[in-house]
Amino acid sequence: MNAVARHKDSAVFDVLVVGAGPAGSCVAKLLADGGASVALIDGAKFPRFKSCAGWVNAKAFREFPFLESLRSRAKAVPLRRLVFHSPDLERRAEFGTRAAAGFIVRREKFDTELLRAAVRAGAKAFLGRRVVAVESGEREIVAVLANGKRLAGRIMVGADGVHSTVARASGLRARWEPDQLILCQSKIVPLTGRQRTACFGPAAIHVALGFGMAPGYAWAFPGGGHVSVGIGLRTDDGNRVKTLYDAWVARLNEKELLPRGANLANPDGGAIPAGAALEFENHVGKRVILIGDAGGFASSASGEGIYPALLSAAVAAKCILKAVAADRAGHKAIHCQDELQTFKHLWRQHLAAYLQMPNVNVTFLLPLIYTNQEIADRFGRAFLFGENL
Repeated sequence: MNAVARHKDSAVFDVLVVGAGPAGSCVAKLLADGGASVALIDGAKFPRFKSCAGWVNAKAFREFPFLESLRSRAKAVPLRRLVFHSPDLERRAEFGTRAAAGFIVRREKFDTELLRAAVRAGAKAFLGRRVVAVESGEREIVAVLANGKRLAGRIMVGADGVHSTVARASGLRARWEPDQLILCQSKIVPLTGRQRTACFGPAAIHVALGFGMAPGYAWAFPGGGHVSVGIGLRTDDGNRVKTLYDAWVARLNEKELLPRGANLANPDGGAIPAGAALEFENHVGKRVILIGDAGGFASSASGEGIYPALLSAAVAAKCILKAVAADRAGHKAIHCQDELQTFKHLWRQHLAAYLQMPNVNVTFLLPLIYTNQEIADRFGRAFLFGENL
């Protein structure tokens, strides 16, 4: 029997999920699977473009079996090799796996398939509806939409990205601090299968750690019919990121590691709250939980955010289903809130190790990647799987 009964009134929901990216659609599906009535709200209409390198840890597909059924529809391409380049691209090292270490996806396809999975599970989607305000009461929480419509629920999930409206409107966080963010510049361009093999090799992604002697890395991630080229740095200087992006593209062209004639001008900007969850204490507010980028759930070392987004959603769903059950049973509001508060320690049990930076002197070990295969393998596992160096 479902843990939580469904509402008959479509205007009132057990849970309001704001943001229909991987975190939001995953938590909406899991909550609907558990019997909760769910409103899934996003300001965009899907499919929608999302600036993202687009790689997903293979752990996501192992731990969330429903992803397997949408992998082909999302055009996910497996990766088995990680090629490290020295900052001047004169040296290289490789880390390889027999099984897929991860997958490269186009976010507009991947996110759309996740959204469809949530809707098939029973979530009701409100797309093209931007949340502009949040009102918390003793027995419910309300999302105020830009068109004036109001949606009420028992609990709200903020899964609305790095610049979360829910975090700000609910008083949990005004913004991330600059040193908590990785600033990115990237561009996605078309790529044929022949070009992918000629430029990048089979099932391989390419990174240059410390490119430009900067704290971060540059990448070229080829997928099915496209390649994402970009750079991400821990800096508050957006001009420096753009300058190094241009330098990275120039070096790739010099080494003939890009398809001839690819237009990589005018990249898209973005920000990743890499590891920000680790020093953030306000994931839970009054009838609110923050997950995904809104909660700072992205790897400190690689910036990879899809797997931790999904995992934060799974942990949150367990807490929320118990909270909604307590609320529907007529217990005092404090019982509902107590169940939500368990998220604060449960996510650390499941995610903290993955989010942390390596506890070694990376600057010392980095040059050894190109002369010592064991060190290259250690960096490869740290980058791809979140293992500690």
